[in-house]
Amino acid sequence: MTKISSFRNSPRNHAVDTITIHCVVGQMGVESLCSHFQVANCSCNWAIGFDGRVAEIVPEGDRSWCSSSPANDHRAVTIECASDAFYPYAINANVWNTLIGLCADICQRHNIKELKWMGDKGLIGQVGLQNMTAHRWFANKSCPGDYIYNRLGQIAKEVNQKLGGAPAVPFKAYQGQVNATDGLNCRTSPANGTVLKAYPDGTVLTITQENGGWGYTGEGWVCLDYINKIASAKDPAEKEESIMEGKQFKKLFDEMRQQWHDNDASKYSKEARQWAVDSGLVVGGSAEEFNGMWEDLMTREQLVTVLYRFAKMMGAVPTSDSSK
Repeated sequence: MTKISSFRNSPRNHAVDTITIHCVVGQMGVESLCSHFQVANCSCNWAIGFDGRVAEIVPEGDRSWCSSSPANDHRAVTIECASDAFYPYAINANVWNTLIGLCADICQRHNIKELKWMGDKGLIGQVGLQNMTAHRWFANKSCPGDYIYNRLGQIAKEVNQKLGGAPAVPFKAYQGQVNATDGLNCRTSPANGTVLKAYPDGTVLTITQENGGWGYTGEGWVCLDYINKIASAKDPAEKEESIMEGKQFKKLFDEMRQQWHDNDASKYSKEARQWAVDSGLVVGGSAEEFNGMWEDLMTREQLVTVLYRFAKMMGAVPTSDSSK
């Protein structure tokens, strides 16, 4: 769909080398978006409706009035996305999927080899390091909303997978815990699906798929904003080789203990042990008797206690006067 807005500069004065993604703050369709940008004294190059359909508002050869920065808008293709009207201004899976495809198409048409996001306002214009920008960097606004802003790196990753023709990295299931006081709705599909049930706060779920900020639990889809990731789910067929079993550890420890026995204190070890026992510095056991005591690790408290006892034996600790 195309409905060109008069709120633009034609032509733009800089080659396209940047993409700026915005949120509309409303679950609007493309017809409503097109009408809005005819009268709103602002515009964008592309608008994506809540159902994933896209509309051209300003030709890419022209500068849109979108980001509160003429310099940015002269070099950026700007995209407005239908979103929730409340924090964190989430977009649904339909919008997400269209956005990824649109960004990849923009990059291909403007010879942008890779979409780059560092989250660094100081890199504006340094497109070799970062070629995505955010409206909030140019004005006192929350746009594109935390939902999109916190996922700009993921957007770049998915776009680059399309640009490189590389297959997506196989998804690895993981476990997450519900963090929602009133419970978390489980839906038949991402974003707008029918509610099947609600998971109580604290429920541990296994997420086996993701789609635009939503995760599949085996029963339905949940919003990942309310899931705290715990760990990757274990594949029963996969052998875990990074963790040593208890029996293996004990066997190795016993071998090392025997190897180190009486070797870590040199040839003076026996003499030192005998002196410590005879002088009363160490109480319990004898120098000849092995009961593990001599190989115990020493805490700081035990160390200063031994030093204190030795200092008293040497008369270096003054006797306290109880009359004071």
